[in-house]
Amino acid sequence: MEIRKLVDRELGKIRKNIDTIKSEINELPKGALVYIVRDGNAYYYLKRREGKKVISIYVGKEHEDNVLKLELQIEQRKKLEQKLKKLQEEERIASKMLLVR
Repeated sequence: MEIRKLVDRELGKIRKNIDTIKSEINELPKGALVYIVRDGNAYYYLKRREGKKVISIYVGKEHEDNVLKLELQIEQRKKLEQKLKKLQEEERIASKMLLVR
């Protein structure tokens, strides 16, 4: 029974971490940063999907602070999404362990 309690406690921690990461992900921008070169200048756009449409939002020129900040945020979102997948797999395994008698 002690192992069952331990797994149940760990499952609670995993679920709490999943909720925290999901809220962090929701705070970060979706999509991909793409650039288009016109007249020798690079212009950055954030492209993302809204339903069936692909939306392009102008972000700025190359080396502007908001472009660099957005690039970091998108990278952070990808890392959090990978971490979320791992935690969801751990949750699935821990849930199965509790079903075993």
